[in-house]
Amino acid sequence: MGNSDQIRFRRRTSRLCGALALVSVITLITPGLSSAAQSSSLPPAQSDITIAMIVLDEAMLSPLLRTDGTINRKRFPGFAALADTSTWYRNMLGTSQRTTEAVPSILDGQWPSLKKYPILRDHPNNLFTYMQGKKDLNVYQSVTKLCPKGVCTNAGPLYLRLVDRQVQRFEEFIEASVSSTNPALHFTHLLLPHRPWGLAPDLRIAPDLVQFVDTRSERLVDRRRDNYQSMLRQYVATDTLLLEFINKLKASPNWDNTMVVVTADHGITFVPGESYRDKINVNNPGTLEDIYRVPLFIKYPQQNKSAISDCPASSIDILATIIATNAVKSGWTTDGVNLRRTCPQRTSRRIQWPYSTSQISTDFTAVLERVRYYDNWIDANGDVDDIYRVELSGRLLGRKAPTSAPSNVSVTWSLNGAEGYQNIGTGRLAPVPTRASGTLQTQSNLCVRCEGLIAVNGRFVGVLPELAGMTSEMGALPFSSSLMSRFMNPGKNAVELWVADWTADKPLLTRVGAPVK
Repeated sequence: MGNSDQIRFRRRTSRLCGALALVSVITLITPGLSSAAQSSSLPPAQSDITIAMIVLDEAMLSPLLRTDGTINRKRFPGFAALADTSTWYRNMLGTSQRTTEAVPSILDGQWPSLKKYPILRDHPNNLFTYMQGKKDLNVYQSVTKLCPKGVCTNAGPLYLRLVDRQVQRFEEFIEASVSSTNPALHFTHLLLPHRPWGLAPDLRIAPDLVQFVDTRSERLVDRRRDNYQSMLRQYVATDTLLLEFINKLKASPNWDNTMVVVTADHGITFVPGESYRDKINVNNPGTLEDIYRVPLFIKYPQQNKSAISDCPASSIDILATIIATNAVKSGWTTDGVNLRRTCPQRTSRRIQWPYSTSQISTDFTAVLERVRYYDNWIDANGDVDDIYRVELSGRLLGRKAPTSAPSNVSVTWSLNGAEGYQNIGTGRLAPVPTRASGTLQTQSNLCVRCEGLIAVNGRFVGVLPELAGMTSEMGALPFSSSLMSRFMNPGKNAVELWVADWTADKPLLTRVGAPVK
């Protein structure tokens, strides 16, 4: 491990030990709901309800949480608002790391099979065929095709999967859920916060989203942490839309009579050297927790109190729960159970990936281990701005650069997509750089406590830990940095690089200046 790697992992040890003790207490005083407890707090099932169901994609559970196991309200107010009005099944597991098996498993309540394609013929008994003729159907499927012809829509062309289209689909889902006057099923499977990660928290979007290519090794902590930051940005943007959905639905006549289901097909892992989710490594159980642990929140009709359940839930339970709450029998069985009335008795749950399966027997405490793992990279208890505050220089983000400082003539840099800083927009889906990339080069050796800072219009917005310990023999090294884009103004913006030397207690700042062309 290099010096810069050692620096980045010497963080918050005592605080994490204290958090572990607190988590143990919270876990003990927050038991899973018994079936009797759930039954007594919910009204009878009814057939005239509306269902509003959101399936997110690559949405791991742990980033939503603080180190004490509660939802981070400062960073994810939408999920916090949902938790305040629903039942949070926090000990939830998905079934597959591929959408083509995971989403059908949610929709038909069956353990997934690689022998089946994500089409109606292979999943004839599903949520859409169950609701056919019973409710108005407003369905968006980004990948699957489980709707009968002429009844609801199936997945369209690939260009409809682009990030901006996914935001638009979410907005359409919100409007339909709020304005419907008849009992309906509103279903949307969104590729959010799924890659590519280009959304800023304010829902502006990177102009060079598709073109960005990171050439660094997947074994580098810097690369995986940069990607984790990018995912968090897009997760926060998704949360912004979720909060809008909750607030608008609450203000509408449909709130009390709507069953809200928010879940995800699978997660993703950022452990250096491991596949994000395409290949499963059972010898690294932390990655399994990342990939298969997903959110599940259900607001039942007329539910007026929040609840937390530690029952060992699975994606296969969602359809059975919807059918039971709708109070109209389907005539067919599922592999899942009705979570509204029953706490499944499972000592382990099945997970699947291409050509193999395994079992996960852990409970919610395993999620907390993942929260603490990523807390070493990004403060899990912080706000949105803390997503960008990495390493020593992170504390300087948001501050103005000095008006006068020594020039640094040793370091030079290039900036990919520099033109994107000259055409920044305002409003949703307007262009704004969310991540800077390029190359760094130095003519003299830099200290191991030296870091780079990107300034836009004289304000620090991004950190470049890659500068630490650089030497002239290294040549041009690639870098990447998530940018605090809320400080970027519409129109043209001036971009500069600074070097922060943290050898002393107070950093010595030197100005490199604009990128070379």
